[in-house]
Amino acid sequence: MKRLNIACVTLLTLLLPIAHAAGDADLRPCVDMQNKATAERELDCYRQIASDSPSADQTSKPILSARATGLEQEWAPSNATLVTHKLNYALIYAKSSQTNNAPGSPNPQNQVLTALPQDDRDMKVQLSMKHDLADFDRYGSLWAGYTLLSFWQVYDESHSRPFRENNYEPELIYSINPNQMFGESRLNPSILNIGVVHQSNGQANPRSRSWNRIYVQTGIERNFPGDRKLVVLVRGWKRISEDISTDDNPDITHYLGHGDIELRYSQNKYWEATLTLKSRSAQLDLAAPWTAWRLLTLASPGKHNTNIHLHYFSGYGESLIDYNQRHDTWGVGLSFPFE
Repeated sequence: MKRLNIACVTLLTLLLPIAHAAGDADLRPCVDMQNKATAERELDCYRQIASDSPSADQTSKPILSARATGLEQEWAPSNATLVTHKLNYALIYAKSSQTNNAPGSPNPQNQVLTALPQDDRDMKVQLSMKHDLADFDRYGSLWAGYTLLSFWQVYDESHSRPFRENNYEPELIYSINPNQMFGESRLNPSILNIGVVHQSNGQANPRSRSWNRIYVQTGIERNFPGDRKLVVLVRGWKRISEDISTDDNPDITHYLGHGDIELRYSQNKYWEATLTLKSRSAQLDLAAPWTAWRLLTLASPGKHNTNIHLHYFSGYGESLIDYNQRHDTWGVGLSFPFE
């Protein structure tokens, strides 16, 4: 019996930190049992509280995680429900050099015959997340991604501030870390992604635009003095062919090409510049916390959850409805932390 009591006391000592996290109110029934019940019953009470309390892994699991530092970490298995995929921003003011009042396409079914005047100002918003579906240890991981790009005519009061365009982009991505799969080598890229992606604007003819692609993406990164980092991502894609009679945009690859290059240059978590190049377009994004711009003099020097975001686009395909129209757009707004 003496050995049993010693064992019970030892177990209680181990369980008390967990039980204490549940709060004094939850512990009260067990405390009241002291000197009134057997050690076994008292131990069962603490066991029950410990089993009902959420574990550290459960309580610390984030719903949304910012993009990790470095490509290998960015595509490493994550316990977060959602992880940042592409840039996430809200441009409060975005002005275009040319509006697309009558969008067209080589397919006669996709010709807008009645022009609708558009405001040259939008609120441009991009939300992009991914979810870790399955992990295969050294053989990579499977991800589901989703990007929503919206153009809101918030300044067009006369037409009841409509959404001019929404682009929906779900994708499935198999990501490989070559160093883990094939062994360490200086010749290996940091990551290798193979994906299938659908993009559409969800509209009916004649404004319907959509296409499907399979792609391969690879990337490398280099570190420089002063906590600076350069990331280079190169992606090539092949459009999945469609019936010519129902193809909304049969010449889309003529304007958007067969791939893109993304360059990221950043200094730790202080600022990041992103340049995305396609065959006939370029997009530049520059993001930094409030204090880096010296626009919020009363802000503390600590961490911030929001960046000031500057944006510039030039060329074809800013949105699907504008895939064959060339224009320039500049904007300013806010973005989520990039790391």
